[in-house]
Amino acid sequence: MPETMIEKLPQHRQIVRGFVMKLVGDAALADDLTQESFVRATRTEKSHRGDASERAWLSAIALNLVRDHFRATKRRPQTISDDGFLDGIESSDDDGETQVIRKEMTDCIAEHLLLLPHPQYDVVALHDMADLPHKEIASQLGISEANSRVLLHRGRAALRKILERNCVLSLGCDDVPCERR
Repeated sequence: MPETMIEKLPQHRQIVRGFVMKLVGDAALADDLTQESFVRATRTEKSHRGDASERAWLSAIALNLVRDHFRATKRRPQTISDDGFLDGIESSDDDGETQVIRKEMTDCIAEHLLLLPHPQYDVVALHDMADLPHKEIASQLGISEANSRVLLHRGRAALRKILERNCVLSLGCDDVPCERR
């Protein structure tokens, strides 16, 4: 007997949580919003049209919850100051300092991403942070694939300007690649 869509949802949990974590920068909040995404998906299973993957559908639900959260609290995501983060750094090819810098950069970009206009924010977040293809983004947002590509290009250009205005970037020239102005 083939799996129902609801039975397939748990296999996407880590991907959706990772996407939400990139947007909010807070592990506890990411867990809460991920859980709420799956609760909403379960409640609205019948609204899934089937023209996009479960991952794309769940990512769109999660993106809406993130946006609603920040709209309701009227605040920006906070970077993680959790001491447990440093303990959780796994040994890899990168040293701990490089991993911390990467995390700080990700948090900074996610914070500035919130400054993009609504359709650009959606497309950049779904494409660059959830790794969804334009076909699935277009399906979820009710736009054409060509419009998705245009919004991604414009969103990235706008984000670049926002970062240039708010950050001092010194990639490859300094130990700390980004500092706030």
